[in-house]
Amino acid sequence: MPTVPTARHRRFLAQLAHDHYLEGRSKVEIGKAHGLSRFQVARLLQEAVDTGVVTITIEADAGEEDGVAEQVAATLGLDSVVIVDIPDASQASQQMGRAALSLVGRQARAGMRIGLSWSRTLDSAAAFTPALPRCTIVQLAGALRLESHRPSSEIFTRLGQDPAVSMVRLPAPLLVTEAGTADDLRALPEISGTLAAADDLDLAVVSVASWAEGLSSVWEKCSPAQRQAGIDDGAIAEVSGRLFAADGSDVTTIDDRVIAVTLDQLRRATTTVGVARGAERARAVRAACAAGILDIAIIDRALADEILAEAAGPGAPAAEPSEVAPSSAEPSEAASAAAEESR
Repeated sequence: MPTVPTARHRRFLAQLAHDHYLEGRSKVEIGKAHGLSRFQVARLLQEAVDTGVVTITIEADAGEEDGVAEQVAATLGLDSVVIVDIPDASQASQQMGRAALSLVGRQARAGMRIGLSWSRTLDSAAAFTPALPRCTIVQLAGALRLESHRPSSEIFTRLGQDPAVSMVRLPAPLLVTEAGTADDLRALPEISGTLAAADDLDLAVVSVASWAEGLSSVWEKCSPAQRQAGIDDGAIAEVSGRLFAADGSDVTTIDDRVIAVTLDQLRRATTTVGVARGAERARAVRAACAAGILDIAIIDRALADEILAEAAGPGAPAAEPSEVAPSSAEPSEAASAAAEESR
């Protein structure tokens, strides 16, 4: 894995990539401007690709080429869907996280307020954090200490190192044991201020989980009685600790112990992106759409196929397996490079 560059070096790489890929300047021209040889420029441009400062996207990925992404978007009532083909299952979380961060890099504009909720998926792709224009990043939920995952908030640490980013951290765990503890923490200015900052988001990115064993980090932190209580109350899905039912209605079973963005705040965001992987999360994604908290979904091929199969009904003929074109974490077709330019 390539060495992760500092925030300052990432911005330098972004500038070189902008000049070369977007402005069409030659390596010789760029080299003269910066006192570098064309060979040094070439190595730096390759470093920009290797470290995620530049992402190579294919304008018509496998999902778009066969119309699957559009079909899924129409089925779910979303503005758009990104389908990530995952050739290496061991890298699935990182590939999904890279796709989400790449989208943030493409969507971000100067002056935006962008909310990111902690998740294992985003944190696994922290090394590929894009260089962003001057903006504010709001942490929408804190990390969870899980037996299956070493606690980490590297994604927020890296973003905070970028001088163009104003970082609003949430110094609290997503879920606590007692409601009284949650009340005390929410009363602290540094926490109440961050939670209030989520009231007016231009872009929000969250993970969509099923309320079931092995499919939710929050489920893992709850007691068996609390898990069952959520089910009894109708919960089938979870986003940042907030539970909801199949019809999209809020389920408040554990709300008194959650310190995170609310579903209403996500509904008010200009654009909310949901990230989910695996056919078993199809019902959760549909519930999130019914809840009105998603505008864009980033999903894998298995989940896309399951959503379409469920929409077609049990009597529909089985869909032919779709061909999967080789792709990076950000699906693409004719080679184009998007430099995350500093503004």
